[in-house]
Amino acid sequence: MQTIQVNGKEIKYTLRQGNSRQYVTLKFLSEDELEIILPKKRTVDIEALLKKKASLIQRKHLEYIQASIRKDQLLLFGKFYDTEINRKSTEYSISMEDNKLRVNLPKSVKAKDAEYEYLKKWIKRQLLEILDSYLSIYERKMQAPINRVYIKNQKTRWASYTPKHNINFNIKLAALPKNIIEYIVIHELAHTIERGHNKKFWYIVRKFCPDYKEIKQELTRHLLSIQKNNIWQKVLKT
Repeated sequence: MQTIQVNGKEIKYTLRQGNSRQYVTLKFLSEDELEIILPKKRTVDIEALLKKKASLIQRKHLEYIQASIRKDQLLLFGKFYDTEINRKSTEYSISMEDNKLRVNLPKSVKAKDAEYEYLKKWIKRQLLEILDSYLSIYERKMQAPINRVYIKNQKTRWASYTPKHNINFNIKLAALPKNIIEYIVIHELAHTIERGHNKKFWYIVRKFCPDYKEIKQELTRHLLSIQKNNIWQKVLKT
């Protein structure tokens, strides 16, 4: 068994080959196990790689632990909320106070997971409101009009631009801080001008979001929090 020391703890690591021809991916499978996904058809010096990526591995390990600790709190727009389900209300409603979110259901509702179905609809409305505000700003600034906006549960993409000038946004964007949502809006509107991820495309993105590279790195951390979050997983299954 191959192991390394990470944050004062012995961590087992495994190697496997991925589909990328260029990049190495580091992925914690548990608090005690790291998976290193190597580039396709490329020799990698593992010892040198572990030394070079030591600080990144330490950060990813701490992020994994943090996500595990807060897995029973709802991550919403970059903030964690203790979530309470009240099944003795007279009507459907959601209230927020400080770090607590309460989902209220009528006593007559008996359907399984009704609270998560209602929460999902509420999250969509909150997200659409924020998206609309950013779209109204950047459609004008970037001179990039679009047709329609949809919110979907996409498995791999945060958003996608279609040939019909529509944008599909992932409902999981609602877990992200608003500055990251803003970047996603700019990114998709840039596709109305330049379809590919070439130099011209990234020039457009940088013009309206100068720190886009740092924001892209944050996305990976937040995705882990969503994947390990019990409430988000229940919401996404409805």
